Amino acid sequence: MNWDDMIIDAAATDTGMRRANNQDSYTIVRASHPLGWRQRGHIFLVADGMGAHAVGELASKMACDLIPHTYMKIRGGTAAEAITKAFREVSALIYSRASANRDFQGMGTTCSTLLLLPEGALVAHVGDSRVYRTRQGRIDQLTFDHSLVWELVRRNHLTSEQANLSVPKNVITRSLGPEVEIEVDIEGPLAVELGDVYLLCSDGLSGFVDDQEIGAFAANFHPRDACRYLINLANLRGGLDNITALIVRIGPWIDPDSTEVQKQQPAKPSERDQSAREGWRSRLTDLLRSRRRSTAPAAVEDQPHRTAECPIDLELLDRLDELTRKIQEQAIEQAWSLDWSSLTNLRRESVEARSANRLWVSLRKLGEIIFLLGEAARYFRKTAGPTPLLQ
Repeated sequence: MNWDDMIIDAAATDTGMRRANNQDSYTIVRASHPLGWRQRGHIFLVADGMGAHAVGELASKMACDLIPHTYMKIRGGTAAEAITKAFREVSALIYSRASANRDFQGMGTTCSTLLLLPEGALVAHVGDSRVYRTRQGRIDQLTFDHSLVWELVRRNHLTSEQANLSVPKNVITRSLGPEVEIEVDIEGPLAVELGDVYLLCSDGLSGFVDDQEIGAFAANFHPRDACRYLINLANLRGGLDNITALIVRIGPWIDPDSTEVQKQQPAKPSERDQSAREGWRSRLTDLLRSRRRSTAPAAVEDQPHRTAECPIDLELLDRLDELTRKIQEQAIEQAWSLDWSSLTNLRRESVEARSANRLWVSLRKLGEIIFLLGEAARYFRKTAGPTPLLQ
């Protein structure tokens, strides 16, 4: 990657439909100048806290606040070595905080981090939050779930089907905080291509939205809209946990309806002119130094832990249409506060687009329906108390 490559990012988090507080956290730390970019790149992080009361919330916030800060302070060594050291130091801090207070026992957090670096994408990971990548109609899970289910399958004790049926999905085998020492999974650096989309999420999303759905929304919509659609889809399927999604698109976003290119540059507005002037110099310097970068790891071969096709097809549209119609019936029965006129128009436009074989437009209209119903469900929950939704 280059310093001036176009990157668009967006993130959203939600308490969900059943929890009283949100123990998820996320952070985005974009390098503000070329030198910082060459040294440590851009940082994207999602953490899912564990523990009673506000303990999990504190643990995930500590991860999001302290890991980027610690990582940026470390001098020397590769990015992989620096982020691993940052994970371990923050894990020790969480452990120390929990040991000093009986009320903080069991305090911990998952943490999934994406670093975008000159040599490619580097993933650091502990727990069952996930990092995905979509590319050319396929979604790859780049992280291994540190859960009892995945561990039993990896050791060939159970098949995936057996494990999913007989083993609790929420048993985590590795996280920051509960132990003094922690093993950090490092993936990459992986080659980055124009059009790649990375998605970091907590299990509140991946547990209720399947890989094809995640990939179809993340790959085909602006990150801001994809986050809205995915979080509300998880809520409409029950919203039993906190939900966080962070999406990073490499390259511009072109809306197929308007051909408008939406851009987001890595530098702050006040720094863009200076960065542009430095751009050619930075590239020339990188070129001249490239032969001396013996310590910079080359991109490694992709080995995703799971992969799936994620096309926008009729099966996907049927599934989402059926879900939203059932939720709409529930909204009518319970008299939700909802913009029924907009919902009717979106439904009609989705059907018309599908009939014209404009499947992207049909999915976009269904995404807006999901958003409307999700917002209405959230408001109804606040006024009427927890309400069981379809799962």
